[in-house]
Amino acid sequence: MLGLILCVQAAAASTLPDSVASPGKSSRVTFKESTYRRNLLIGNATFGSAAYIYMANTWGAPTGRFHIKREFSDHLACTDEVSHFFAGYKLTQGFSWLFKSFGMDASVAPKYSALQAATILTMVEFPLDAYNPTQGFGLSDLACDYGGIAWALIKEKYPNNFDMKFSVKQSPWRFKNKFLASTDQEFDNFIWWATYKPKYAWIGFGYSANHYNIAVQPEAYLGVGTTIYDLLQFVSPKLAGDVKFLDSYFINLHYRL
Repeated sequence: MLGLILCVQAAAASTLPDSVASPGKSSRVTFKESTYRRNLLIGNATFGSAAYIYMANTWGAPTGRFHIKREFSDHLACTDEVSHFFAGYKLTQGFSWLFKSFGMDASVAPKYSALQAATILTMVEFPLDAYNPTQGFGLSDLACDYGGIAWALIKEKYPNNFDMKFSVKQSPWRFKNKFLASTDQEFDNFIWWATYKPKYAWIGFGYSANHYNIAVQPEAYLGVGTTIYDLLQFVSPKLAGDVKFLDSYFINLHYRL
């Protein structure tokens, strides 16, 4: 549900590289702290404002009093919490990849990416949701945000073949909100996958929900598939590396349990 924030913020809050040429040597790209801070500020101010407008039009503006939402009483069968974990995880990974691509040292990038992800997701909960009459400050949402960030940092330090992905049941263009879920039906359209890659294909356990009846019903899936990123690896690893974010969508065959 927070995919728009990932795309917008990752594209904007970037570091601009500085070309440094030495006599008799080709130019190389280096990272400057001051450049990073300047462009991070500009990116967040510009695209953060655009993201705020979009979220206000989707979820509602923070025009009420501070209140804590009724945890686990939103009739979404915890799919919202799972989406928050996904957002923290993928935002952190996305920023880490982006900062490294612009020359930030690999030992530093995860820390900055985690800070950037935590800043964005904290502000979604406070003040946006906290003062939104139809939402409310979500303690479980924030815990899942930080849990996703922590998992991204662990995976960065200890690489492994476990991952988290998503897929949709129907084209999002059928719904009013294309990127951020607002209605029960829009939340139901997402399947959140815990995946493992033995070798060539991903094996996944998926979780979703449906509101076909009056009460919400959880759904569990088993699936096998791949991603556009993985397919591109067979054609051009360099091109695949340039579109690493495409590893988030799970192209799969699945069976509902």
